[in-house]
Amino acid sequence: MKIFLIVIAMMSSNAHTDLFVISTPTFKDPRTCIEFVNVNTNSLIQKAKLEYPTQYVENVYCISKEKLKVIVDGIEA
Repeated sequence: MKIFLIVIAMMSSNAHTDLFVISTPTFKDPRTCIEFVNVNTNSLIQKAKLEYPTQYVENVYCISKEKLKVIVDGIEA
């Protein structure tokens, strides 16, 4: 079973992107994750801004845990 997480891409002034991963709640399908993000966008962005106060939100993604691992590790699983 795939697990989907919310990932917020945070862009710095030097064009560097940090990923802020929200691991709770998790979702069993991308549609449910997207619906949650749509309803809770403001609070999710506020949470990310607390961690990265000098960066702005580039985008919010719903991504499978496996795909996130590939992105972070840089290798196919």
